[in-house]
Amino acid sequence: MVLALLALLFTMNGMVRADDGAVSKEYRLKAAFLVNFAKFVKWPGPSSEAGQKPLVIGVFDKNPFGASLEGIARVQKINGREIIVKQVATVEEAGAVNVLFVSEADDGLVAQTLAALKGKAVLTVGETDAFAQSGGMITLTREGDKLRFEINAESAEREKLVLSAELLKLAKPAPKQP
Repeated sequence: MVLALLALLFTMNGMVRADDGAVSKEYRLKAAFLVNFAKFVKWPGPSSEAGQKPLVIGVFDKNPFGASLEGIARVQKINGREIIVKQVATVEEAGAVNVLFVSEADDGLVAQTLAALKGKAVLTVGETDAFAQSGGMITLTREGDKLRFEINAESAEREKLVLSAELLKLAKPAPKQP
Protein backbone atom coordinates (compact mmCIF):
# COMPACT_ATOMS: atom_id res chain seq x y z
CA MET A 1 0.00 0.00 0.00
CA VAL A 2 2.92 2.35 0.65
CA LEU A 3 4.02 1.74 -2.92
CA ALA A 4 0.51 2.61 -4.10
CA LEU A 5 0.70 5.96 -2.27
CA LEU A 6 4.10 6.71 -3.76
CA ALA A 7 2.81 5.79 -7.21
CA LEU A 8 -0.13 8.16 -6.74
CA LEU A 9 2.16 10.99 -5.68
CA PHE A 10 4.49 10.46 -8.62
CA THR A 11 1.61 10.02 -11.07
CA MET A 12 0.35 13.40 -10.00
CA ASN A 13 3.68 14.86 -11.09
CA GLY A 14 2.52 14.57 -14.72
CA MET A 15 -0.63 16.53 -13.95
CA VAL A 16 1.36 19.10 -12.04
CA ARG A 17 3.06 20.22 -15.23
CA ALA A 18 -0.04 22.11 -16.28
CA ASP A 19 0.73 25.39 -18.02
CA ASP A 20 0.62 27.79 -15.12
CA GLY A 21 3.86 29.69 -15.52
CA ALA A 22 3.07 32.10 -12.69
CA VAL A 23 3.06 29.27 -10.14
CA SER A 24 6.32 27.70 -8.99
CA LYS A 25 6.98 24.02 -9.47
CA GLU A 26 6.96 23.73 -5.66
CA TYR A 27 3.35 24.90 -5.42
CA ARG A 28 2.25 22.73 -8.31
CA LEU A 29 3.71 19.78 -6.41
CA LYS A 30 2.11 20.95 -3.14
CA ALA A 31 -1.24 21.03 -4.95
CA ALA A 32 -0.79 17.38 -5.91
CA PHE A 33 0.13 16.47 -2.32
CA LEU A 34 -2.95 18.29 -1.03
CA VAL A 35 -5.32 16.27 -3.21
CA ASN A 36 -3.53 13.03 -2.41
CA PHE A 37 -3.64 13.61 1.35
CA ALA A 38 -7.44 13.60 1.14
CA LYS A 39 -7.36 10.13 -0.41
CA PHE A 40 -5.87 8.73 2.78
CA VAL A 41 -8.21 10.29 5.33
CA LYS A 42 -11.49 9.00 6.70
CA TRP A 43 -13.80 11.70 8.02
CA PRO A 44 -16.32 11.02 10.80
CA GLY A 45 -19.95 10.48 9.87
CA PRO A 46 -21.92 8.13 7.67
CA SER A 47 -19.94 6.99 4.65
CA SER A 48 -23.04 6.77 2.42
CA GLU A 49 -23.64 10.52 2.80
CA ALA A 50 -19.98 11.33 2.17
CA GLY A 51 -20.09 9.46 -1.17
CA GLN A 52 -22.81 11.78 -2.44
CA LYS A 53 -21.29 15.10 -1.42
CA PRO A 54 -18.27 16.65 -3.10
CA LEU A 55 -15.05 16.81 -1.13
CA VAL A 56 -14.17 20.48 -0.60
CA ILE A 57 -10.57 21.69 -0.45
CA GLY A 58 -10.32 25.22 0.89
CA VAL A 59 -7.42 27.59 0.35
CA PHE A 60 -7.34 30.17 3.12
CA ASP A 61 -6.86 33.81 2.13
CA LYS A 62 -4.05 33.92 -0.46
CA ASN A 63 -3.90 31.25 -3.16
CA PRO A 64 -0.30 30.30 -3.99
CA PHE A 65 -1.44 27.50 -6.34
CA GLY A 66 -2.83 29.58 -9.21
CA ALA A 67 -4.94 27.27 -11.36
CA SER A 68 -2.86 24.17 -10.54
CA LEU A 69 -5.04 22.91 -7.69
CA GLU A 70 -8.26 23.38 -9.65
CA GLY A 71 -6.73 21.60 -12.64
CA ILE A 72 -5.83 18.55 -10.56
CA ALA A 73 -9.23 18.57 -8.83
CA ARG A 74 -11.05 18.55 -12.19
CA VAL A 75 -9.49 15.26 -13.24
CA GLN A 76 -9.48 13.44 -9.88
CA LYS A 77 -12.12 11.91 -7.65
CA ILE A 78 -11.67 10.72 -4.10
CA ASN A 79 -13.64 7.57 -3.25
CA GLY A 80 -16.08 8.49 -6.00
CA ARG A 81 -16.48 12.05 -4.74
CA GLU A 82 -16.02 15.06 -6.94
CA ILE A 83 -13.40 17.53 -5.65
CA ILE A 84 -14.25 21.21 -5.37
CA VAL A 85 -11.62 23.87 -4.65
CA LYS A 86 -12.90 26.89 -2.77
CA GLN A 87 -11.20 30.14 -1.87
CA VAL A 88 -11.82 30.74 1.85
CA ALA A 89 -11.71 34.25 3.28
CA THR A 90 -13.06 33.76 6.81
CA VAL A 91 -12.75 31.27 9.63
CA GLU A 92 -16.49 30.57 9.31
CA GLU A 93 -16.02 29.54 5.67
CA ALA A 94 -13.02 27.42 6.68
CA GLY A 95 -15.23 25.34 8.96
CA ALA A 96 -17.32 24.23 5.98
CA VAL A 97 -14.49 22.52 4.03
CA ASN A 98 -12.99 19.05 4.35
CA VAL A 99 -9.36 20.07 3.78
CA LEU A 100 -7.94 23.52 4.51
CA PHE A 101 -4.60 24.79 3.24
CA VAL A 102 -3.05 27.73 5.09
CA SER A 103 -0.11 29.29 3.24
CA GLU A 104 2.96 30.83 4.78
CA ALA A 105 1.56 34.24 3.83
CA ASP A 106 -1.16 33.69 6.46
CA ASP A 107 1.29 32.80 9.24
CA GLY A 108 -0.10 35.46 11.59
CA LEU A 109 -3.61 33.96 11.39
CA VAL A 110 -2.65 30.34 12.03
CA ALA A 111 -3.33 30.03 15.76
CA GLN A 112 -6.72 31.74 15.67
CA THR A 113 -7.78 29.83 12.54
CA LEU A 114 -6.87 26.45 14.02
CA ALA A 115 -8.53 27.32 17.33
CA ALA A 116 -11.76 28.23 15.53
CA LEU A 117 -11.76 24.92 13.64
CA LYS A 118 -11.81 22.74 16.77
CA GLY A 119 -14.62 20.22 16.53
CA LYS A 120 -15.15 20.78 12.78
CA ALA A 121 -13.29 17.69 11.43
CA VAL A 122 -11.28 19.73 8.93
CA LEU A 123 -7.95 18.28 7.78
CA THR A 124 -5.56 21.22 8.15
CA VAL A 125 -2.45 21.52 5.96
CA GLY A 126 0.12 24.28 6.23
CA GLU A 127 3.74 25.04 5.49
CA THR A 128 5.35 26.85 8.41
CA ASP A 129 6.79 26.07 11.82
CA ALA A 130 4.06 28.22 13.38
CA PHE A 131 1.46 25.98 11.74
CA ALA A 132 2.92 22.82 13.24
CA GLN A 133 3.45 24.43 16.65
CA SER A 134 -0.16 25.66 16.72
CA GLY A 135 -1.54 22.16 16.20
CA GLY A 136 -1.90 21.94 12.43
CA MET A 137 -2.29 18.36 11.20
CA ILE A 138 0.00 18.16 8.17
CA THR A 139 2.93 20.48 7.58
CA LEU A 140 4.64 20.54 4.19
CA THR A 141 8.38 21.04 4.57
CA ARG A 142 11.40 21.27 2.33
CA GLU A 143 14.57 19.29 2.83
CA GLY A 144 17.02 20.59 0.29
CA ASP A 145 15.23 20.24 -3.02
CA LYS A 146 12.74 17.64 -1.74
CA LEU A 147 9.22 18.23 -0.53
CA ARG A 148 8.34 16.28 2.62
CA PHE A 149 5.56 16.36 5.15
CA GLU A 150 5.13 15.99 8.88
CA ILE A 151 1.97 14.71 10.49
CA ASN A 152 0.62 15.68 13.89
CA ALA A 153 -1.48 12.54 14.44
CA GLU A 154 -2.73 13.79 17.81
CA SER A 155 -4.36 16.83 16.20
CA ALA A 156 -6.07 14.63 13.61
CA GLU A 157 -7.29 12.19 16.27
CA ARG A 158 -8.79 15.03 18.33
CA GLU A 159 -10.92 15.92 15.30
CA LYS A 160 -11.87 12.26 14.81
CA LEU A 161 -10.05 12.05 11.46
CA VAL A 162 -8.53 8.66 10.69
CA LEU A 163 -5.27 8.91 8.75
CA SER A 164 -4.25 5.76 6.92
CA ALA A 165 -1.27 3.81 8.18
CA GLU A 166 0.30 4.15 4.74
CA LEU A 167 0.22 7.94 4.94
CA LEU A 168 1.62 7.89 8.48
CA LYS A 169 4.51 5.65 7.37
CA LEU A 170 5.57 8.15 4.70
CA ALA A 171 5.46 11.16 7.02
CA LYS A 172 7.95 12.49 9.45
CA PRO A 173 6.43 12.75 12.93
CA ALA A 174 5.66 16.32 13.88
CA PRO A 175 7.61 17.80 16.78
CA LYS A 176 5.71 17.69 20.06
CA GLN A 177 3.74 20.81 20.88
CA PRO A 178 4.88 22.88 23.85
